[in-house]
Amino acid sequence: MFSAQRRTARRYRRSGLPLCLVVLLAIGCGDGDNGAAQGFAPTQFGAVMLRPAAEAGPGELGNPYLSPGRAFEVLQFEVPQFPCVRTDSSDYLHIPEDTSSPGAATVFYAAPPADPSQPVLIVFHGNGLDFIEAEAALLVHASPRLAAQLLQADPGFAGYIEIVNRGGALRGMEGEFGSAHVAEALERGWGVVAPGNCWGDGGYHRGERSTYYIPAPRYGRLMDDDVWAWYRQRFAHDPQREYSFGCSGGGQRTAQLLLHDPLAVVASGIDSPADYLPGFKDDPPGLFLLLANIPGYVDVLDNFYTGHYGSLEGAGEQSLGTQLAARGIQTPIYLAYSDRDTFATNGITAPLVQALHARTPAERAVVWNTGEPVHCQINTRARAQIVLDWLAGWTRPGT
Repeated sequence: MFSAQRRTARRYRRSGLPLCLVVLLAIGCGDGDNGAAQGFAPTQFGAVMLRPAAEAGPGELGNPYLSPGRAFEVLQFEVPQFPCVRTDSSDYLHIPEDTSSPGAATVFYAAPPADPSQPVLIVFHGNGLDFIEAEAALLVHASPRLAAQLLQADPGFAGYIEIVNRGGALRGMEGEFGSAHVAEALERGWGVVAPGNCWGDGGYHRGERSTYYIPAPRYGRLMDDDVWAWYRQRFAHDPQREYSFGCSGGGQRTAQLLLHDPLAVVASGIDSPADYLPGFKDDPPGLFLLLANIPGYVDVLDNFYTGHYGSLEGAGEQSLGTQLAARGIQTPIYLAYSDRDTFATNGITAPLVQALHARTPAERAVVWNTGEPVHCQINTRARAQIVLDWLAGWTRPGT
């Protein structure tokens, strides 16, 4: 998707914001060689207004971080060539048997930049690993009363069993467009695109059929690459300022983006990432204590590693932390994490933390440990402003 010339010729630079190439802006290209794969044909199925949460009406998206009175149109697309693993069902206590495969077409949301001089940001939603749904399904079958009580106490728990379906992708994208970093980006005039993932592959597969959990093709890598390329072609913007951001499972998808092409973005923000996948076995989150004594729990987790990556070791090689130096990845990265995170434990984040601390030159990375007992640290507008200011300081020369 990206030419060898682009891979070898570009060099990042730390600077102010240079003038864009007028010709590139006029034709709306990102950088002339970021075309979506042949045959990628998204279909717009709607458009919805995004408003402050207190001002959003029925059928609109709400964001508690938006300033009063601000509103943005969000375009909604589906991609029929990339079907989700399974169909949707609101009977959360009978998944996956109450569903069938394949599911509906996957989806993505896009907000155009305010004008062609603006940057663009690709954001990745979390809940993108199918072992979480597989383990949740194990829980609801082993302890249906407990599962029903959990869902009644917090309907948000449904997100753990809505991962490989269209509804799960929609839930994830609505979460992204309700975040502090998206509010900050949109109010700056930046363009934002959020590709949905309904395969639970963390942005890894290219249409291969996986036999794990629910046998079906997975398209996460194709989807993220094609949406990003298509969006940059579709909407005129500053091609020298293209960025990414992801938290939790979205951090894993950011890792896959950079492992595939370190030049896909100029700089990346990563928050509380599910980066080192073997860490879920070695240092599991507290939530998994609900599952530890359920028969089959370990097998479901082990099969995730072999089903997607061939082995536990293979899964470890899909960590940005283990591969940053080994592959010579120099993309500037702002990492926020917490050593008291309630979900992304130290065993999951430590390799990336250590790799970025060791990076040279040091200015190409920021590593911030909030020390707070929360998951996803960029949870205020002030924090989002700091991250986006840092990203915006990185540019690349035009081609």
